[in-house]
Amino acid sequence: MKAENFNQWFRWALISLVIVALYGTMMRYKIAFDFPFFDQRNLLHAHSHFAFSGWISHVLYAGLALLLFPFLSERQRKKYNVLISLNLFSAFGMLIAFTLQGYKAVSISFSTVSIVIAILFTWYFVTDAKRLPAHHRSKPWAIAALCLNVLSSAGPFSLAYMMMSKNIQLDFYLGSVYYYLHFQYNGWFFFAAMALVAAHVPANFPSLKKYFNVFAATVIPTFFLSILWAKLPAWLYFITVAASVLQLIIWIVLVIKVYTFLRNRNLGKFAHWINIFFYAAAFAVTVKFLLQTISVIPSLSQLVFGIRPIVIAYLHLVLLGVYSLFIIGFIFSKEWLLPSKYTRVAALSFLAGVVLNELFLGIQGVAAFTYTPVLYINQMLFGAAVLLLGSAVALVISSRKNVSV
Repeated sequence: MKAENFNQWFRWALISLVIVALYGTMMRYKIAFDFPFFDQRNLLHAHSHFAFSGWISHVLYAGLALLLFPFLSERQRKKYNVLISLNLFSAFGMLIAFTLQGYKAVSISFSTVSIVIAILFTWYFVTDAKRLPAHHRSKPWAIAALCLNVLSSAGPFSLAYMMMSKNIQLDFYLGSVYYYLHFQYNGWFFFAAMALVAAHVPANFPSLKKYFNVFAATVIPTFFLSILWAKLPAWLYFITVAASVLQLIIWIVLVIKVYTFLRNRNLGKFAHWINIFFYAAAFAVTVKFLLQTISVIPSLSQLVFGIRPIVIAYLHLVLLGVYSLFIIGFIFSKEWLLPSKYTRVAALSFLAGVVLNELFLGIQGVAAFTYTPVLYINQMLFGAAVLLLGSAVALVISSRKNVSV
């Protein structure tokens, strides 16, 4: 795959971001106003599946392939081009099928295709990773990410079985959903993003091995934070708490070390406003780990995460605040989207939309504790969604321009 292919894949990524934002806007409009078209639950399934597969995973697959390409022949690269294309095809298939019919045979078939692609991509990557230098910093992060992506597929398979058999047990259904979300958010997405970061760490930066070891050892135990309502045995609860606290501590240590390392150094060739996206993503990760640690208190976890706006705020904190902002910064840093005055305004507007969305969801969630109505909160959330959509469209338009600062 040549350089222009990557430009093409990341242009498609921005188009996917527009579609994700469009579906979010439609759902917000249906809540705030009258919009009789489409089923809200079907829109939600389409929105979430496409966000995961057509936006986040699409970029991560392309980014991981880029790590290997200097060590592969042109013929060896072609299989990754095919897999990335098929993943995007399955993502659009899920988008249409979930929108029109929800969880039915067609949407489940496209979801199955995406899982097969994940397995094949993992197989090829692990095989080709032997060509990487022995001490390549990204290698363990990338392999762990892809393996966790495959591991997460047990969640959708369980959901599909329950939907098709019409034998839905609530606890098993929720457990399957949380299982999938955990190993996507905290497994596949996190480790793949760290692999991309590790590839750009200066050679004189201290080893990341101990940080990898901690996150790899704790990714499975922290899943049980999502199912504390299942009345875990005391020994398993203790391990879960210890893993959660350890993740928070090691992340803070890593952030401090990176900040100390870069404080008296040039932060790189990126414009300052591009670095803002990496700072914002790092801050959002820190908040995520902090909230995750607080949730070890079962009564507090049930109280807080029983409030829908707070759950939605948390999910969007991770999907938008962490990974979407990181990806936008990454795309700019690789110059697949050339920075200009126009793209800067569009990108920073998207960042503002993320902040407003989290702020309004937080206000709505806090007000729900005291059953206090917030006037026009649904309209404000719709406004934040429109800002995200408009900014994403502006980024796509700017990707067609070739004007650099």
